[in-house]
Amino acid sequence: MTTPIKKTVFIIIGIYGFLTGFGVSLVHTVNKTLPPLSSLEKYTPFQITKVYDRNLKLLYEFYQERRIPVLLSNMPKLLIDATLSTEDKKFYRHHGIDLLGIIRAITFSVLRQKAIQATSTITQQLARSLFLTRERTLFRKIKEILLAIRIEQTYLKSEIIELYLNQIYYGNGAYGVEAASQCYFGKNVQELILPECALLAGLPRTPAKYNPFLHPTQALERRSLVLTLMAEDRMISNEEAERAKNAPLGIIEKQVRERFGLYFIEEVKNWTMAKFGPDLLYRSGTSIYTTLDLDLQKIAEKSVNEMLDKLETIHQICAGGTSASGRKDTLAPLQVALLSLDPKTGEILALVGGRDFRESMFNRALQAKRQPGSSFKPFTWLAAFGSGYTPASIMLDAPIVVEAGDTIYSPHNYDQKFLGPITLRKGLALSRNLVAVRLIMKIGPKKVLGYAKRMGITSKLEPVISLAIGANSVTLLDMVSAFATLATEGSRTTPFMIKKVIKENDEVLYEHFEFKEQVIPRELAYLVISLMQSVLDEGTAISARSLGFNLPAAGKTGTTNNCADAWFVGFTPSLVCGVWVGYDQMKRIGKNATGAKFALPIWTDFMKQALKSQPVEIFEVPPGVVHRKICEKSGKLASPFCKHTREEIFIKGTEPTEICNLHGPLTQESAKEFGKFERLDSKTPKPEF
Repeated sequence: MTTPIKKTVFIIIGIYGFLTGFGVSLVHTVNKTLPPLSSLEKYTPFQITKVYDRNLKLLYEFYQERRIPVLLSNMPKLLIDATLSTEDKKFYRHHGIDLLGIIRAITFSVLRQKAIQATSTITQQLARSLFLTRERTLFRKIKEILLAIRIEQTYLKSEIIELYLNQIYYGNGAYGVEAASQCYFGKNVQELILPECALLAGLPRTPAKYNPFLHPTQALERRSLVLTLMAEDRMISNEEAERAKNAPLGIIEKQVRERFGLYFIEEVKNWTMAKFGPDLLYRSGTSIYTTLDLDLQKIAEKSVNEMLDKLETIHQICAGGTSASGRKDTLAPLQVALLSLDPKTGEILALVGGRDFRESMFNRALQAKRQPGSSFKPFTWLAAFGSGYTPASIMLDAPIVVEAGDTIYSPHNYDQKFLGPITLRKGLALSRNLVAVRLIMKIGPKKVLGYAKRMGITSKLEPVISLAIGANSVTLLDMVSAFATLATEGSRTTPFMIKKVIKENDEVLYEHFEFKEQVIPRELAYLVISLMQSVLDEGTAISARSLGFNLPAAGKTGTTNNCADAWFVGFTPSLVCGVWVGYDQMKRIGKNATGAKFALPIWTDFMKQALKSQPVEIFEVPPGVVHRKICEKSGKLASPFCKHTREEIFIKGTEPTEICNLHGPLTQESAKEFGKFERLDSKTPKPEF
């Protein structure tokens, strides 16, 4: 034996002698830091929490590691064989570590004067993946070895390989073979064929290097190596290996899933985290069933994006922060919110909280409090009808000055015009501010506030005169919820987003139970619905008809004094939708930027698409509502001489009994002809609501 060889042998023997003595002491120290055996037995891997829409369509997945557990019996034998040939040929013969392999690696390292490159067994890789970091230190390596031995003592070989194949990382966010199979091949793992099994088996060593989406050549080379190893181990024939090597890579086009309802999903996340904590959301494999209708959500986002771009072009408002004149502006883009729900159940069906969730996560549908302007007026009219007024009651549309201490309040109409005496129906349809102010002064702000709260407004309201025309701030959710109570003729439900939360073992963690409450009489709600139909048919929202929305519907426009907020909230018997448009900075949108011009077109586009395949619904007339032909000038029963007449509705007992005499003399015969209506005895008190 030559002197250099002798020297090398003595060095190796010395190293092993030192390692043996040092190793015993180090192992004893490290062993004290290992997790207890019970934690290995109770270990469950991170799993995906899935969020579904109301029709059980997958909306979103929450996870730290995208993993879909699958039983070993559902994995192809070729995949298991490919993994063993590539990662651990002696898997069924060792007890967690390959001692000879470690000795060879140390010897090779000494002879070549390179760092130790010991190959870990599958059990060691599993131990590292479950409990350790990837740092390259002797302390971590000893932990890995000891944990691997413990795992072998705790689990059967079949359980270890199943854990490994469900745990290991395959790149592109896929943990475990099922997630990897879906990621790369778009199918379940049990459907994989030989070339696909070989490709997956070659990825865990260095997923980034062999990423088939980015490095197809390296991926093919790695697959060929795996197939060669399988043939050498007689798991497949040489002919099978060659055919598989010549097969195309076979991966699907990398999927970039388009996400819808991100503002809604964020609310689901916040609710779940607050109620159950982060572990349930990110590692439990829970299913969350929501109220969102994915089809309606797609319509909502399309309507918002396309119509807002179109409106900015029409009205020369630039989304990028530059005015039409070319002047740079520090304003963020014009913002928008849309909220739609089912009035019968309270289920939120579509939610858009802003123009782009990735640019701003602030949810303007649920969090932003803005003045609703005239869209608040239906609550004033509701309170008036509850106080004995009728749609035919006459109110003066004329200038008014209100003195309150040292303050003078002098409201005006949007068009700066005055129509004189008009019916309450016309006053709401044409959104006359001065009619609303006179009305609240007669019935009192507290009564209006009370009705608004009863209908579903949860924001704080001040009982002031300007409440009548929407001077208090509310959320879009407030308005849509309250209008939903009108749509169901006074039956109030609480809006909600989560139907049920179910754990993987089918344990129900949460379930929403519907609660309805009749907060106002049906006939009272119907009066307001009828007047709000006039808003669309002959009032400030009539442009919805010219835009092609022809279904029976009720709603109300809203515009603040400085044109900083544009609203429209409207409904059919089965669908309520509200839209708000404005800047976050409370700045004027533009000259004449009304709810009819900015919010209504978005609402119309959404409702047309959302209801195009639905049957036509009408608002049912409840018992206790009667019709009378009235004169629109006087509000009394129409005479033969009245030119402006209409069929008006009344709660039985509040209908007019006098015949109009403004337009010509009444003879005894004409009075009989037009006065054949049920009369209230003068002593009968009017109903109160």
